Amino acid sequence: MIHKKYKEKYKKIIFLLLLILFVLSISYSKEILNIAIDRDYPPFSYIDEKGNLVGISVDFWKIWSNKTGIEVKLIPEDWKRAQKLLMEEKVVAIDSIFKTPEREKYLIFSKPIFKINSNIYYASYLPKIKSLNDISPYLVGVKEGDSSIEIAKSINLNIRFKFYKNYSDIVISAMKKEINVFLMDDIPAQYYLIKYDLIYKFIQGPTFYTNYLHIATLRKNEKIFTIINEGISKISQEEINQLIKRYMPEREIHIEYISRIILYILIIALFIFLLLLIYNRSLSRRVKIAVSELSKAQVTLKDEVEKFWYFFRGITEISSLTIHEEDFLYKALDLALKILSKPEYGSIFLKEKDSIKLIKTIGHDKNLEGLIFNKGDYIGPDKSIIVKDILSIERKSKDLYMKLKTLSKPIKESAIVPLKWYENIWGYFCLDIPKESNKFYDEGDLKLLEQFANTISVFYAIRNYIKERETYLSKLIIILVKALEYYDIYTQGHSEKVTKYAIKLAERLNLPTDKIKKIYWSAYVHDIGKIFIPQTLLNKPSKFSDDEYNFVKIHPIKSEELLSEVEEFKDIAKIIRHHHERWDGKGYPDGLSGEDIPLESRILAIADAFEAMTSDRSYKKALTIDEAIEEIKRCAGTQFDPKLADIFIEIIKEESGISK
Repeated sequence: MIHKKYKEKYKKIIFLLLLILFVLSISYSKEILNIAIDRDYPPFSYIDEKGNLVGISVDFWKIWSNKTGIEVKLIPEDWKRAQKLLMEEKVVAIDSIFKTPEREKYLIFSKPIFKINSNIYYASYLPKIKSLNDISPYLVGVKEGDSSIEIAKSINLNIRFKFYKNYSDIVISAMKKEINVFLMDDIPAQYYLIKYDLIYKFIQGPTFYTNYLHIATLRKNEKIFTIINEGISKISQEEINQLIKRYMPEREIHIEYISRIILYILIIALFIFLLLLIYNRSLSRRVKIAVSELSKAQVTLKDEVEKFWYFFRGITEISSLTIHEEDFLYKALDLALKILSKPEYGSIFLKEKDSIKLIKTIGHDKNLEGLIFNKGDYIGPDKSIIVKDILSIERKSKDLYMKLKTLSKPIKESAIVPLKWYENIWGYFCLDIPKESNKFYDEGDLKLLEQFANTISVFYAIRNYIKERETYLSKLIIILVKALEYYDIYTQGHSEKVTKYAIKLAERLNLPTDKIKKIYWSAYVHDIGKIFIPQTLLNKPSKFSDDEYNFVKIHPIKSEELLSEVEEFKDIAKIIRHHHERWDGKGYPDGLSGEDIPLESRILAIADAFEAMTSDRSYKKALTIDEAIEEIKRCAGTQFDPKLADIFIEIIKEESGISK
């Protein structure tokens, strides 16, 4: 009876223990990990327009939670505050943190997740910055608590920092010109520079630190550390790559290429018409005089017709967007002198803040070109004026005054005409009547010159717009190549070397400038399609199997697909598609042969192959220059265009000092 009583008691105890274990297991399964995260580190973590926390790291933790079954709560804070939460043990870990010797004293770090470079960024108008030692004269923007502060101080103790709570505030401050130098990780920097349309106004300077983003926890939290690392191991590199691709910043191109070209043609045609109208007025005045002087009518008419055609040819030349800026300004000055028969000498100036620079002169000594006129040394009117005996006017700089007197021809009168765009003066014409002339300017002359100056200003503004757009597109290509270099370790430096060889071969062939430009960008970005190939395959330390090689061969097609999305890159995309074709037709992707392969692609094929031969890979050693030349010779007529191969070998021998 007693035995039965104890038996019942033990059953109750065992049942109670099982119930407690069950409750504990439920409690553990519902454990939430509180993780501190930077609220302003795009594209990894940031607050979107709707107030939601988004980014690569946010989606990374969603994948981690799905793989482990453990719920994660991300706590977005300013970076300095996020670190403080970890030290106060209000969170169990912190996301997106660099490993530094100082931090390793009290933190343990997960496996590396994302590779990041820290760079110096500076305004494009500053002198070139080569290292952290060059930024001492400037106020330098940094984010509070950023590891770059500690690293920069270890190299240069003289840096003057201005601290900001987040990256966005740094870039906004740079946009307002409150600072013109800042330190920032490259991916967030590119994100904000593109977002605020500053990509061509700030230069990405040297990388002063390369590190990886980790997840970190306090050293005593080894259990949490193990859980986090095990979860990271369950996430594939392909999943990480997809996250990066999803959040890489892009900038829409709002004007279609063909529409823009048509617009440019219409604008140019309109202003040619206006210029012809201006000249027609001048011609009309001269014809009236010619009619009254019948004896000189034929000679005068002939001269005017010649001037008209000279004027027309000049307008056609300056309307070309390929003409160099100094040639454009010289031609504009020449046409300004031809509009009127009164001036025989003249100069054109460009405005630079509070000074002006003499760019081109006609009639006076060429040693005047390049002179800088500071405030007090020049006459800078808001509207056209006539100045008598301009060389007698005293200047603030005595040295400049003597140069003008010595190098200028004697002048009776000068017309100074401002060059304006939307009321902003960007330069001046100064058109001079010789001392011995019996002619004088009148108000009609000034009005005619003002109309001509307005037209020239429109052409100048169009040129600047095109130049800025080309700068943006070149920056976009550089960002694409930078993304590939993060992805494929063998791409680093490869594109630049291939570009160098391709351009040398193109220049030796005397190809037109526009073709050489296309070859330059094609060579620079020719491997961008490799970003679609798994990183483990690209960085494989041994030779590819047949199946692997066939998969890698898709990269020219992928390059074309990616670049063709931008209208301006379609010609470049076609060149890149065919750079693995062979002269004998055994290449890929289309099996083209001989001269059916675009010339630019044949040039790129030789440059790419030679650079690959002379570079080390994990599965092969680099060939010597002599060995690579022999390989080019051997493959001429099969893999390579034989004529291009011979010319390329000549170039390499000349550069290497190898005798023929």
